[in-house]
Formats: sequence, structure tokens, C-alpha cells
Amino acid sequence: MGLESSTEADLARRCRRGEADAWGELVRRFTPLVYRLSARMLRDGAEAEDVSQEVFLRMYRSFDGYDPTRPLAPWVSRTTYHACLRRLQSAARRVGQLEREASVAADVDPDAPSPEQSAEANEAAALLARVVEELPAQDRALLDLRYREGLSDAEVSEATGMPVNTVKTRIFRARAKLRSWLAPILRRGT
Repeated sequence: MGLESSTEADLARRCRRGEADAWGELVRRFTPLVYRLSARMLRDGAEAEDVSQEVFLRMYRSFDGYDPTRPLAPWVSRTTYHACLRRLQSAARRVGQLEREASVAADVDPDAPSPEQSAEANEAAALLARVVEELPAQDRALLDLRYREGLSDAEVSEATGMPVNTVKTRIFRARAKLRSWLAPILRRGT
């Protein structure tokens, strides 16, 4: 039986035994999926290629822990999803640092908000960030993909492997939690 016609379970077993041709077939089969998910989440082809390589390297290193009786696609998708999240978090930290450096170096703009307005905006952003950190990690990731990265519910569903209705429900509930946590604080401020 040729590798092209191998089942995922057979391919996984052969990869666990260290067969290089089986690993090559796994990479060939799943590269389109990994690249599509990465490109959608990262919105950058070069970044998606880098993450794709990282995903297959991570999978190769951790294949001994993979259960060959389970389908490969969800494992590959989950590995890709988490690699992209790490890349996005790293990029967000770099962008935040660059923005802070740019704001310090910027000339005074007459239309710029007053120091008081800037302080209020910074306080509001910090408060929201603290409250969002109280959400479960998965809900934080869903909100990040939906609102920071601008992915549609269907794209979030594909990236996470969750059904679209589950994505919508979890985002709705996370937003409701945020509203309920922030409502007393916002009422005090008025």
C-alpha cells in the first residue's frame, strides 16, 4: 500500500516509528491546512510560512505523545492555532513597545488629547486589559481573534476547531461577563 492511500491512523503509526517517508507524506497532506489556518490568523503570507515550519517542527518533536488512534487533522489544527496565538501575542508585545517608544518621541500635536484625556484613556485600556485577563484563556483567545484580529465567526471556528455556534455563544457570554464586571466601575465614574 502506497503512502498516498494510507489512512491517517496508519500514517501516524509509521511516523511514530520514525519512517521518514511517512513523515514526508504527513507534511505533504497537511501543509495546505496549516498554511490556510496560519494565513487567516496572521494575515501575512511570510508569517504563515514561518509558522507552518514551526508547526511541523513542533509536531515532529512531540509525535511520541500523539495517540495514533485519533484523527490527525484536529491535532494539526490545534498545534497550528496555538503556534499562531503565540506569534500574535509576541507581535502585539512588539507593536505595543514600538507604539510606546513612538509616543515618547513624537512632537506635541495641538489636536492631541490633553494629558488628562490620555490618562483616562490609558486607565480605561488598562482596566479593560485587567478584566479581560480574568476570563478563561480560551475566551480571551476567541475575543482576540474576533476583535483584535478581525476574523469572522466562521474563521475563528476554523482556526480553533470549534463549531461556529459554539464560537458565537462563547464570545457572547465572554462579552456579557465583561459588561457585568465593568458595569459597577463604569457607574461609579459617572
